[in-house]
Amino acid sequence: MIENIYRHKNGLKHINIIDSDGFSALFVVNTPVFDNSGVAHAVEHMVFRRSEAFPEVETLFQITSLTEAKINASTFANTTYFHCQSHCPETFLLAINYLLNGLFKPTFDGEDLRNEVHNGNDSGVIFRELLGIEQANTKNEKSHKEGNKQNDFCYGGMSATIGTLTLSDLTNFHKQYYQANNITLVTANADVERIANLISFIPQQSAQYKQERILLNDANTSSQAFEDKEQHQKKYSSSIKKLIETYQLWLQDPYYQEIDDYQEIDDHQEIDDHQEIEESTEINNLIPPLVNLSNLFTARATVNKLVNNKIKNLVKKAPLPGLFTNLYQQAKSELITSEAKGLLCFSAVHDQSNAVWLTKINNADKALANITSYIISGYPAFLARRCQGHCYATQALTIDDSNDSTHLVIFSAFDINPTKHLQETPQCLLSLSQDYRFIRNSLPLAKNKYSHTHFLADNQLENITDTDISNYLKTIASGSHPKV
Repeated sequence: MIENIYRHKNGLKHINIIDSDGFSALFVVNTPVFDNSGVAHAVEHMVFRRSEAFPEVETLFQITSLTEAKINASTFANTTYFHCQSHCPETFLLAINYLLNGLFKPTFDGEDLRNEVHNGNDSGVIFRELLGIEQANTKNEKSHKEGNKQNDFCYGGMSATIGTLTLSDLTNFHKQYYQANNITLVTANADVERIANLISFIPQQSAQYKQERILLNDANTSSQAFEDKEQHQKKYSSSIKKLIETYQLWLQDPYYQEIDDYQEIDDHQEIDDHQEIEESTEINNLIPPLVNLSNLFTARATVNKLVNNKIKNLVKKAPLPGLFTNLYQQAKSELITSEAKGLLCFSAVHDQSNAVWLTKINNADKALANITSYIISGYPAFLARRCQGHCYATQALTIDDSNDSTHLVIFSAFDINPTKHLQETPQCLLSLSQDYRFIRNSLPLAKNKYSHTHFLADNQLENITDTDISNYLKTIASGSHPKV
C-alpha cells in the first residue's frame, strides 16, 4: 500500500493511499463535546442538509439512491467522521464535492433547524432518532445516556433537550471547529489534483479561527479515544475501516505531525468539475449534478468500467434494518393471506413508530423492481416526510429471501405518524408514475447502479424503458388503500 501526504492551499491535511479497493474518502473533524446539548450531532446533520452549491434538501438521498455512491457520517465524543465511497470516478468526485461544500460552506437556517433537529413538538429528524433509540433502550432496560469512557456527556444529545439548540449554537460551533486546519482528509486511490480543484472553489478559512484551531487541534489529537467507535464498526465497509486505521496510525507517528513536510497541492483551474446544464422552464425534481451525470451515462455506449474484481466490497446490497424484522414478517404473512383472497397486491403494517409497505416481485421483474426502488428512493415527494422531520429515515429497497421469494419494501423509521405514511404511499407511487421527466432523467443513473451492483453488461438493461418504470409503479400501487 502506497501512502502520500499532502497539504491543500486552505490548510486541509490530506493522506492518500493507493491500493486495489476502489475510491473512498474519510473526513475527520475534531469536534470536542463539552455538554449534553448534542450540538456536534446537530451540525453533522446540517452539513448534510444543504449548502450554497447544493441547495436542495434531497441531494444526499438522490445521490445515494440513484448512484452506487455511499455517503454517511458518525458523531463521537471528540471527532465527527464524514465518509463516502464509489467505484465510479464521476460519482466519487460528486460525493467528495457534496461533502466539501457541506463541510466548508453549509447553509443553516431556521426552517432546516426545525426540520432536521427539532420543531418544538414531535418533529425533527434528530429528535425522532433520539426518541426512537431511547425508547428501544428503555425496552432493553438499558440507559440511553451511555456517553463515553472519557466523560459522562451524551454527545449525540437527548430528546428532552435537543430542542434547546439555537441557530447561533450551530453556526458558532461550525465556525469554530469546521476549519480546514482542523480537518484531515484520508482517501484511497483519489485523483488528488481534481480534489484540489474542487477545494479551490471553497472560500479560504477565517484567519481569526486559524491560530485558535491549531491550538485546539494539538490539545485534542493527543488524547483521541477510539473505544466508543468500536461499537460502530459494523457501520463501516472494509474500505472505510482501512481509512480509519490509516488516520489512527497517522496520529501515533511523529513524522506525520510535521506539517511542514507535507507536499503542498496547487489547484488546477483548467480541470472543469463544475459543468453547467441547459436552462429549462420545465420543473425538474432531480438535482442538476445528477442530470449532468445522467446525460453522461446516456451518451456512453457502455457503463463505467469497474476498478477491479474486489469491487464487491463496495456494492453489497443494503439489508433491511433489523428494526423492521418483525414488521417485515408480519407484512409477508398478511400479503399471502390477501393474495389468497384475491384482494390487495400489497400489504401495509406498522407499530407505534415504524411502518412497512410490501409487495411481491415476480422473478421476471427483479431488475425492473430494483431499478424502480432506486428511483422511488430519490423522488422528492417520497422524501418529503424525512426532509420535513416527520421520520428519521425512509427508503424503498428489494429483499431477496432464502426461500427464493423477493419483495419490494418501503419503510419509514421512527415516524411521527406511520399510519399516515402507509396511507400516502400508493398515491406517492402513482404521482411518480406520472412524473415522466424525473423517471427519464433518473433511469440512466439507476441502470448504471444496478449494472455495477449485479455485474451486468449495459446492453442487458436496454429493454427497460421509461414507460416500463411508469407502468410498474402503477401496477404495484393499484388497488384500494390498505386498512392500517
